[in-house]
Amino acid sequence: MSDSSTFLPVSDAYDRWAATYDRDDNPLVFAARRAMAGLAAEASGLDVVEFGCGTGQNLSLLRRHGARSLRGCDLSAGMLAQARARDPALQLWQQDMAAPLPLADRMADLALFCLSLEHVAALAPPLAEARRVLRPGGRLAVIEIHPFMTLGGIGAHFHDAAGEVRMPSLPHSFADYLNSFATLGLRLLHCREWRPRDLGNDPPPKALKRGPDFPLLVQFALARD
Repeated sequence: MSDSSTFLPVSDAYDRWAATYDRDDNPLVFAARRAMAGLAAEASGLDVVEFGCGTGQNLSLLRRHGARSLRGCDLSAGMLAQARARDPALQLWQQDMAAPLPLADRMADLALFCLSLEHVAALAPPLAEARRVLRPGGRLAVIEIHPFMTLGGIGAHFHDAAGEVRMPSLPHSFADYLNSFATLGLRLLHCREWRPRDLGNDPPPKALKRGPDFPLLVQFALARD
């Protein structure tokens, strides 16, 4: 870590990042957008809840593809301000996504986590809330930084005029994910690893830092029975 690095709590770091988050040359955000394109194609008519919704980019994308209702929570007031400015139709509120959501049981068709679970120490509480709000047959989408990255000490960070900003990032292994899914009764339908070579002809140069085959993201598709 360089001398110009600052370490902040998650909410403070994302407040500081909010204004430039969508414009940053971030390979993980770029890859997540590619992963989200597949979800958007199947969003028509769905009631959606996103845990850690950030600037609202994912929810707004799903709305443009016909989702019926879109709700999201985030810990950062700055990120939520960006989301409200992006799309006033979104239903948003500020809270820790590991805490109980102010939503009824079985009210959603799709629950989404995207680049957010690295900031929680225990996977079970937010995943249990996602299961609770899903209807029987509802789907859970998890798009997260790949365990190879987090277990190698790589986590969310950014640069601004003052230097590098880092924040708490907790590594989760494949076993952590799979055991949490099994314990909560979430049925794994599909797992995909996103590598730079999967991102099309225009991946950002930073995505290729570790070569075209080093996985950046993992994507899980799950169902609530």
